[in-house]
Amino acid sequence: MNGRAAVGGTFALLCGIWGSTWLAIKFGVEAVPTFLAASLRFVLAAGVLLLLAAVLRRKIPRTRGAWAAILFVGVVLFVGDYGLIYWAEASGVASGLTAVLFATMPLQTALAAHVLLRDEPFTLQKILGTVVGFAGVVLIFRGEIGAAGAGLFFPLLAIVVAASCGGLGTVAMKGWARDIDSFVFNGFAMATGAAGLAAISLATGEPWAIPSWPAGLAPILYLGLVGSVVAFVAYHWLLHRVDATTASYVTLITPIVALFLGFAFANEVPDPADALGTAVTLVGIYLASSRRVTGWTRTALARSMPSESRSDDPK
Repeated sequence: MNGRAAVGGTFALLCGIWGSTWLAIKFGVEAVPTFLAASLRFVLAAGVLLLLAAVLRRKIPRTRGAWAAILFVGVVLFVGDYGLIYWAEASGVASGLTAVLFATMPLQTALAAHVLLRDEPFTLQKILGTVVGFAGVVLIFRGEIGAAGAGLFFPLLAIVVAASCGGLGTVAMKGWARDIDSFVFNGFAMATGAAGLAAISLATGEPWAIPSWPAGLAPILYLGLVGSVVAFVAYHWLLHRVDATTASYVTLITPIVALFLGFAFANEVPDPADALGTAVTLVGIYLASSRRVTGWTRTALARSMPSESRSDDPK
């Protein structure tokens, strides 16, 4: 498999996995206390990743910078991002609407990358493509957005803040975790997240008990093994090969995956506007990431410069 196919396959894999996790989280928090459910997910994932790192004899980082990156991502991404998402869904936000609001992550990632990464400027092409892509997602889930009441203001805001945490976490993984083994980095970062979420669970007085089967344990197993171990190792790999903003476009596709899962397994009826919204989203991603569009833009700007300079010449 060539490099471009591998990148495309990994992107598609992440879209499929994370498109299904919104519903799995919703099921999980119905059977297990919110922050405990999130903590157990990452306890499982961290244990598996660190075991694999030991078996494969991967190197443990020795520098302060590497451990600072691990702790930062652990707190910002796995405590902040996922803690807010779990709380929002437990507070009544539908999984589809959660996916829509989290789709603001690419724009926030682009802003964070512009500030923190030298080689990822915030361009007009990225802005236009991201806005078009998000407009498509909004079109698909227009009904759920309209049905959201004022009583969900803070849970809805929490998801947008979670997307900010996700964007910062992505940029940190891209810029500061280049030389850290993926199993080691994600294992220790998720262990940090599990500890932080467990502390929040205790502080909020959540009851601790062994989750029931299958209502409680099945979502934790799926989210821990597939939604965390497989997905974040793949995401870390992807970030080594594309820029942070491009990797974050996964979050524009995941609502569409969630939509089609509803068609396939929940007997939901498709709407022509859903197909239009899907097409708009895909066009937005193409506009934002296509090298061909970049070339066209540069050519257009280059052609416009001489005429502008001539118009400024004295007659």
